Amino acid sequence: MAVLLSRRKPKKKAKKPEQSPLEFSKRIFIGLAVQVGVIAVFVCTVAWRTEDMSVTQALVDNAFELLKVGVVSYFGKAALENRIKLAHFYPKLKNQIFKEGGGDP
Repeated sequence: MAVLLSRRKPKKKAKKPEQSPLEFSKRIFIGLAVQVGVIAVFVCTVAWRTEDMSVTQALVDNAFELLKVGVVSYFGKAALENRIKLAHFYPKLKNQIFKEGGGDP
């Protein structure tokens, strides 16, 4: 008996959808979050090793204050972008959208 070897065609690899690079503001936000996490772990480690909690309040407060500023600025930018998009889709309500507090389209 002869064994016939068939040649299989190599399977085509599925193309991965192209990922768009992260926006600059998202990179900053992620960097701030990582930095605050590192600071928090460092402060906990130092407090545990030295058994002195006097420094933790200042370091943690300042680190989370920095993260708070980053979050507020990121959300402010996102809100402005959303208002611009709404003004594009609802041109009749453009003045109402850009008032303080926005408006219902």
